[in-house]
Amino acid sequence: MLLKTFKISAILLLSLIVTQTYAQICHNLYPYAEGVVYDNNGHDLAAFIKSNKSEVASKSGKIKEFSQGRWGYVQIKNARVPSLNSRPDRDLNKDVNFDYSGYIDATLALCNMKDAQQEDDIKATWWARQCNNPEGPLVYTPTDDEDKLQVENIPYNYLLKEMETKQFTIVEYNSETYNQRDYDQLFKNYILIENGAIKDINDYKMMIEFYNNFLSKFTYVEDPLLENKSFITFFTGSKTKYVGYFNIVNNKLAGHIEPVKIEYERDRDTLVNNTFKKLTGSVVYVYGDDIFGLEKTILKYGHTHDIKLIRRNTDTTEKFNK
Repeated sequence: MLLKTFKISAILLLSLIVTQTYAQICHNLYPYAEGVVYDNNGHDLAAFIKSNKSEVASKSGKIKEFSQGRWGYVQIKNARVPSLNSRPDRDLNKDVNFDYSGYIDATLALCNMKDAQQEDDIKATWWARQCNNPEGPLVYTPTDDEDKLQVENIPYNYLLKEMETKQFTIVEYNSETYNQRDYDQLFKNYILIENGAIKDINDYKMMIEFYNNFLSKFTYVEDPLLENKSFITFFTGSKTKYVGYFNIVNNKLAGHIEPVKIEYERDRDTLVNNTFKKLTGSVVYVYGDDIFGLEKTILKYGHTHDIKLIRRNTDTTEKFNK
């Protein structure tokens, strides 16, 4: 009983310390929720819904078709809004102070919560971090927006529950400002892609087939033996070549895909250097049947930086867990 009381006291003390620490870092902890949703001069959830819901409906419908419902799709955008010193929905007796210089970056998100390819199936949500700290507590505040949005605004945990059922979630971003830690913490296996990087809708089909095969090379992902391993993957779409890199984060595959652009010899060094800088593992698997003439460049980088490289083709029967 004494031990249990000590543990509870320790947790409460830690919570108090965290709260006091955030109060010392900034006075305005919260995002201006109405600004996130509909009151930010067109840089808000309402505008994002209006401009992107048709595209999200089309892409998410195709991705569900190509994956037989086993992959999810989320499209995101950043919105920079003023911060507040309190939450009006909770601190009813406290004066609210706006801070336009102490902004907070909120993540706007659109997703399809049903199997049909209809705009009516699209739902919207958002989240932010207290004090705009990438490691701060998550914030979502309800707003009175029923007549201001074209689709329903749901708490972000509804989206998370939906994506938890998927083998992979494709997260397409519309602005370079995003907190990767959000997806490391909140999503299951995921792949980040810049919106517009995939121009042919059939490339999603080829990508899903390629990474389903990639996923089959794991006995299971939640394996401590994988923690020091990273992966560079190569696949070809209809007309475009792609490179993707993955780290194991929180027992999940955290990835990023981009088109390969090699015009000059120096582009090979740039591509390989930029990719390896994003990897966290000391052992790197190079996976794919065609690695676009990058063999020598990859070997050189691995030798220079003392990284163990292991080559794997897509028809291998060996598991990454070995």
